[in-house]
Amino acid sequence: MIKNMKFSKKIIVAAMGWGMVSQLAAQAADTAMVAAASGAGSSSSNSYIPWLLVSTAVALAIVILFMGSLLGKVAIMKLKDNAKSIALVSFLFSAASLMAAGADANSDFRGFSSFELNMILLGVIFMEVLIILYFAYWLKAIVLPKKTEKTTEAKVSMLAQWWDKMNNSVAVEKEKDVQLDHDYDGIKELDNALPPWWVYGFYLTIIFSGIYIWRYHISGSAPLQVEELKIDLAKAELQQAEYNKLSANKVDENSIEYKPDATILADGQAVFKKNCVACHGENAQGISGPNLTDEYWKHGGSIKNIFKTIKVGVPSMGMIAWGETLTPKEMASVATYVKSLKGSNPANAKAPEGELYKEEAEGAPASQDSATAPSASGAPTNAAPVSAAAVTSAGN
Repeated sequence: MIKNMKFSKKIIVAAMGWGMVSQLAAQAADTAMVAAASGAGSSSSNSYIPWLLVSTAVALAIVILFMGSLLGKVAIMKLKDNAKSIALVSFLFSAASLMAAGADANSDFRGFSSFELNMILLGVIFMEVLIILYFAYWLKAIVLPKKTEKTTEAKVSMLAQWWDKMNNSVAVEKEKDVQLDHDYDGIKELDNALPPWWVYGFYLTIIFSGIYIWRYHISGSAPLQVEELKIDLAKAELQQAEYNKLSANKVDENSIEYKPDATILADGQAVFKKNCVACHGENAQGISGPNLTDEYWKHGGSIKNIFKTIKVGVPSMGMIAWGETLTPKEMASVATYVKSLKGSNPANAKAPEGELYKEEAEGAPASQDSATAPSASGAPTNAAPVSAAAVTSAGN
């Protein structure tokens, strides 16, 4: 009797909750109509949000109606010996439907904004989810049979049997059966068998080793460590080449290095022939621009100096800033090509200009001495301005 009273109280609370949710769901429908009417003139997708929310609320309300009806029937069956509880539960679930039916007449959300209406709908949905979870809990508690002590004891017994089987342990009272003759200061040795889990694990290692030998050493279907290293190195070279292509245009006067690669020199020669011949000559012997094949330079002879001179130009001497026309990759290639022309001694070479530049040994940073380039007459010369025709000069 006491159990039935406790159960009837839970059912009464559930029925009252269902009544409130039914009323809120009905009011939510009116809320959606108000929100949709207020946004009827707008083509924005926001006008569909209230309808989406109220559709969700209605769908959840239907689920609650079904679960509440089912729970009510189960409650009546469980409380068949308590007429008062049956009458009360039936009354509450009937009243819930009446509350939902009359909710629309009492709802008035026209004073709220669209955002507030959406929040109200979300609150209704949240309440419905809670009611569904509540009903589900009690349906599970009522319909599913309770676990008996015998079932629990049986599970424990099965687990204990499985554990003993996997360990193959000997009971303490039977240790004499496996006791050996070794006895040292009261310490006795037992001849216990290996536990099955250990034996099965050992069998698995044997099977794995057979598969491994077949795959790597007999069939050759998988690479060994050395072969795998070679494959990874080949992949790394391809990735490095791809990276170099992507990063070629990221070079500047600080990161450029002199690498006289055949491809780079060919590209640099093509850029030189197209843009620099007018001032420096076909073989860089110098015309209006300086000779680029000797050891004298006006703005430094390192690869970084040459790149920077090409990039920013020498406006005071008529050389334009090629950084606005050429890509970093093109400037790097033509700088490398110009650097490679040192000592080529072309015919009709122009007299040296600027200061003597010498590279330090072992590729160390270049230095400039203070020697001044001699003129054709043997007297030192200073850098003289060139004509406007020298706009393509690399300005060494």
